[in-house]
Amino acid sequence: MKINHKIVAEHLGVPLRGNETFTELLEIEKQVKANKKKITEYYYPKNKDGFMGSENRKTRTRYETDEERKERIAEEKANIQRVDAQTKKYWGKK
Repeated sequence: MKINHKIVAEHLGVPLRGNETFTELLEIEKQVKANKKKITEYYYPKNKDGFMGSENRKTRTRYETDEERKERIAEEKANIQRVDAQTKKYWGKK
């Protein structure tokens, strides 16, 4: 089987010699995945809830309550009105 080492190197994200066997490539892939996991755990540790990141940050995995949704929509509307007011001020449009 012919292996395109250029594409495999891009996929793995590491430079290759160009004469690796399939088993060597599998071993390299295992090492790369293990290192990525270590790096991810080091830079993005899990908090007490098991989620990555800070406890205060909203995550996509958590659903917002009705109150939070209303607050978010009110904040977005206020931002839109603020931008509209600035646009009218500088460009004189209604």
